[in-house]
Amino acid sequence: MENNDLISTASNIINVNEETFMSEVVETSKTKPVIVDFWAPWCEPCKTLTPLLEDAVKDYIKDLILAKIDIDQNQNIATQLRIQSIPTIYTFFEGKVVDGFQGAKSNNEIIEFVKKSASLSGPGQEVEDLIASAKECTELRDWNSSFDISQKILEKDPENHLGFANLIRSMIGLGKFNETKELIDNLAPEIKNSKPVEESISLLETSEKAFMAKGSIEDLEKKLKLEPDNLDYLLQMAIALFGIGKIEDSFEMLLKSIKIDKEWNDQAARKQLLKLFSSAGIDAKETIIARKKLATLLFS
Repeated sequence: MENNDLISTASNIINVNEETFMSEVVETSKTKPVIVDFWAPWCEPCKTLTPLLEDAVKDYIKDLILAKIDIDQNQNIATQLRIQSIPTIYTFFEGKVVDGFQGAKSNNEIIEFVKKSASLSGPGQEVEDLIASAKECTELRDWNSSFDISQKILEKDPENHLGFANLIRSMIGLGKFNETKELIDNLAPEIKNSKPVEESISLLETSEKAFMAKGSIEDLEKKLKLEPDNLDYLLQMAIALFGIGKIEDSFEMLLKSIKIDKEWNDQAARKQLLKLFSSAGIDAKETIIARKKLATLLFS
């Protein structure tokens, strides 16, 4: 079979010719990145570069395509794309050229180029599965597992905003407040200012306050025996209970406060409850139950 026929040397490595260029490169790039290697049999640098490219893309079988074009056999394509020297490497995405280089590159440079190209189509199914697992662990407040999974996400996708958001939530859940603050301080602005990361950061103050309050439970229990409807004590106790992981009891304490006087201290109990909803997780079963009870109290 001639070199310009469509041949799969690996599941994501193909040879492309003038007849297949539009379908295999331009159209395919609308759903995933396509790296195009323009080469020729007489090109000595190509003989070094192409095998390195082939080896690098094998790690991204589901994420991108490597299309090889012999410019001697496909001169019209080379002319249309103004290929003036080889090797020339272009990345096509969404139907157009978005990146590329000419000439020789080191193996590390090629690996980084391929990794950057693969990231154009998103994190990939493996990372998506890890994100889903991290979410499940967060809802169960299994902070150790969530922490481990978040690290795996960031190993595979170092700038994944959801990975950082889950990592911050996990560290807060584990009571690693100083480490969390240090992590936040070192985040790049585009990551720190992303919505999921901002939402996780917003939990830090409330969670740290709850963690610090847990030591006062015994004293608050004595005070509440004497004054069971004292709204200030109920608020403090709710925060302290949240700090030791008694989420349902914490929510019930605040719901009791709202039932006694929903307007007390500028609706302090309701505002605190909403903060704790965020800290526990909007999808947590305790949050879902308490939100329904809160709606009944507010609109009854």
